[in-house]
Amino acid sequence: MSWFSFVIFSIFALAFAELSQQKLLNLKNGFNERASAVLTFGFQFILSIPLVFIFGLDDEIFSIFRTSVWQQVLFGTFIASFGMVLYLKSFKVKNISFSAILISSSAIISTFLGILFFSESVTGLKFFGIFLILAAVVVVNFKNADIEKNHIFGLFAGLIFGVAFTIDKSVMQDIQPLVYIFWSFPLISIWGLSFGYKKVTCSIKGKKFSAYKPIAISGIGYLLFNIATFSAYHAGGEVGRVDAINTTYIFIIILFEYFFLKSKSGVKRKLIATFLAFLGILSLGII
Repeated sequence: MSWFSFVIFSIFALAFAELSQQKLLNLKNGFNERASAVLTFGFQFILSIPLVFIFGLDDEIFSIFRTSVWQQVLFGTFIASFGMVLYLKSFKVKNISFSAILISSSAIISTFLGILFFSESVTGLKFFGIFLILAAVVVVNFKNADIEKNHIFGLFAGLIFGVAFTIDKSVMQDIQPLVYIFWSFPLISIWGLSFGYKKVTCSIKGKKFSAYKPIAISGIGYLLFNIATFSAYHAGGEVGRVDAINTTYIFIIILFEYFFLKSKSGVKRKLIATFLAFLGILSLGII
C-alpha cells in the first residue's frame, strides 16, 4: 500500500477514536484525562502483543536496541505522555471542534521540522494543500468558537505533537510500526503514571469492569490510527503531509453528527469547509 492509502484509513480510525474518547471523558464519574491516557496507551500495547507475532515480527522485537533510535524513543514517549494528557484535557469541553483547530497547529510544526531534518519537499502545491486543510478546520468552527478554559490545552498539545510526530517519522525509517508501538506505548503509560501516580490511582480506584469498556473501544480506534499513521511514515510519507491530512478527521466527525446525530446547524459552512479539506487532501496526496 502507498503512504496515501494508509493515511486515508488513519483519519477514519482517528474519528472513531475521538468520538469514543469524548464520550469517555464526559461520563459522570469517569476517568480523569491522565488515567485515560495511561490506560488507553496501555491497552494499545496489550493489543499489539499478539499482532507482533501474527505478522511474524517476533524476530524484530529487539531490533530497536540495535539502532541509534532508542534515545529518540525515550524522548519522544516522554513528551508524548504530556501531550496526550493535554490533548485529552482539551476534549473536556462542550465544543471539541474548536479544540481541533488548536491541535491542528501540529501540522505547522511538523512541516517545518520535516523540511529541516528530513529535507522534505518544499513546493507551492504542498503548502497550498496544508493551507487549505487548516483553513477548512477554521472555517468549520468559525461560528462556533466559544472559547472555554480547557481549549488552550489543545494548542499546547498541538505544539508537542508536532515534535513527537517528527520523532515518529525519524524512528519509522529504521523500525517496523508494530515493533515501535510494542516498545513506545508502554513507555508512554509508564511516564504518565510516574508523573501523576496519585491522580491515576485515585481515578481508577473503585471502578467497575464496565467502566473500562469505553477505554477498550477508543483504544482499538487509536491503535488502528497509529498503525496506519506509522505505516504511512514507513512507506515514505512526509511528516507534514501526513499530519495535515490526519487533521481532516474532524470532517468525518461532522458527517457522523449530520447523518446519525441529526445535527443540521451550519450545513452550508460545513460543506464549504469539507470541500476545502478535500481539495487540500488532493493537493497533498494525489496531484
